[in-house]
Amino acid sequence: MNQIPVPFEEIDQAKERIYKAQNILIISHQSPDPDTIGANLALRMQLEAIGKNVVSACADQIPENCDFLEKSQSFVTDFNSTDFDLIITVDISSHELLKFHITKPELLDRTKTFIINIDHHPTNNNFGNINIVMPSAPAACFILYLFFSYYGWSITPQIATALLHGLYFDTGSFMHSNTSSASLRVAGRLIALGASHKTIVRRQFHTNTIPQLRVWGHALSRASFNSKNAIVTAITKQDFQRENANPDDLSGLINYINCVPEASFCMLLAEDMKGNIKGSMRTLKENIDLSQIASLFGGGGHKKAAGFKVPGELKSKIAWEIIEPH
Repeated sequence: MNQIPVPFEEIDQAKERIYKAQNILIISHQSPDPDTIGANLALRMQLEAIGKNVVSACADQIPENCDFLEKSQSFVTDFNSTDFDLIITVDISSHELLKFHITKPELLDRTKTFIINIDHHPTNNNFGNINIVMPSAPAACFILYLFFSYYGWSITPQIATALLHGLYFDTGSFMHSNTSSASLRVAGRLIALGASHKTIVRRQFHTNTIPQLRVWGHALSRASFNSKNAIVTAITKQDFQRENANPDDLSGLINYINCVPEASFCMLLAEDMKGNIKGSMRTLKENIDLSQIASLFGGGGHKKAAGFKVPGELKSKIAWEIIEPH
């Protein structure tokens, strides 16, 4: 793993803090994906194995392609932060992606809440008391594999499956540019440790439904180039209702759209049924940084894969645009 810098000092500090704590909360980001969920559950299982009381939290419902993971049904959507002597965030680049910071302002105060921040986004603003941020890592689950190995903690088949699920997703099934020899070696080791590779592939890519295919059809039929040579398309709440689909059914669609080589980047805008619009972006170009575009809307991510969420609704004029609420 020598091509990926590892912050051993921070990892040692985190270990000391973890062993001192008894009640630990692990938080995944809003609009969760397999990396944040897999990292949360893998870490939870490890901490429970050493005798800790652990709760997993996420402001939004976990995606269907994660519901096969061990303990995936045990996430809470609310909590009292004073019940915990340690909070660990996984795959979260800023407080805004916690979403909980709105109702729990104490999460913004390092003197009131001790946070270990484990992440791989280059836009991470080091909001934790201890920050294990590795921008060169392909996934948060990759970092946790190094974390567990360095500590000498045993990795069970259930933990290995959770970690591989996140790594597989964030590398685009090892097709994205963040795939390296290190990520492939870690994937191989996780499979050797009992990770259910076949189940992961099936749940991420081979479980399409008729409503999902139909809602994808709406998005694909609307795809067009804008003035920036980007491919933009959109899905409205009426589309979901008409096809008896839901926002989870869009999983994987943005990667499918990101297949036109002459496009500068692609963007999928989708209403989330709660008065918000979620934007997902991907690019094949080396000279475009999508994380900077996402940051304009309060989002973040990586250079070639980023996203955001804003309040509003979608209306079609000449092209799809976001209409802020009045």
